[in-house]
Amino acid sequence: MSKRFISSQRGEAGREWEALTALADRAPGLAPRPLRRAVEEGRPVVVMSRLPGIPLGDRPLTPPQVISVADATTELHEALPAGELSRFPRRIWHPADAVETLRAWGAESPPNLQGDVRRAFVVGAEWIHSADASRLAFEDGRQVLGQGDGNIANFLWDGERCRLVDFEDAGLSDQAFEIADLVEHLSTWLHGVLAAEDLLQLLVRCPDAADRVLQARRVLAFYWLNMLLPGKPAHRRNPPDSCERQARRLLRLLT
Repeated sequence: MSKRFISSQRGEAGREWEALTALADRAPGLAPRPLRRAVEEGRPVVVMSRLPGIPLGDRPLTPPQVISVADATTELHEALPAGELSRFPRRIWHPADAVETLRAWGAESPPNLQGDVRRAFVVGAEWIHSADASRLAFEDGRQVLGQGDGNIANFLWDGERCRLVDFEDAGLSDQAFEIADLVEHLSTWLHGVLAAEDLLQLLVRCPDAADRVLQARRVLAFYWLNMLLPGKPAHRRNPPDSCERQARRLLRLLT
């Protein structure tokens, strides 16, 4: 299978290649095997093996699928020893980058926001300057190789297990942020595919980790509220009530 990259400004092809190469050695079978790199018509290409299975996300996950998503996530996060992680760049939209960007976005309230959306934006913009948000951004949690993309469609289900695809945003990350990225992604919760609690009980084992995941979920929920505002990219691609539902979700996470 050949993956041609539309953009190379953030080193997407290199990120994909390095992540797949490391996983082929440390967690064979979890992700495609990298076969070769090339440049075709001026665009970088990564050729990789094809995995069995179909993408999750078109219907609610069954209990075995939820367990397999947790297993695949854990396998990814435990695949590389600490000594090998340092060679990876930070994932795209690293917690520090996310908090810095969201602080800028929250500085000016968009006009014409009403009801829960306005309330959630104001509360989120205030919280993103909090000590909790700063600790998430600037104090290291457990470092892992992060996929950098919480889209549930990146999990392929073959009837027995899940495998992972799409590592173009991958890099060094905070495990709590990776877990939050999965449970707060619109593909996971907005269409009722997976309840956050069902996955969190399999992935989060101690109170300290649970608190850090909560702070990361707040960051990502505020991000998605911004992306769902009228005129923003996610607004057009999702049901008309998505922004209001996201606002209520953020308010629940912040109370």
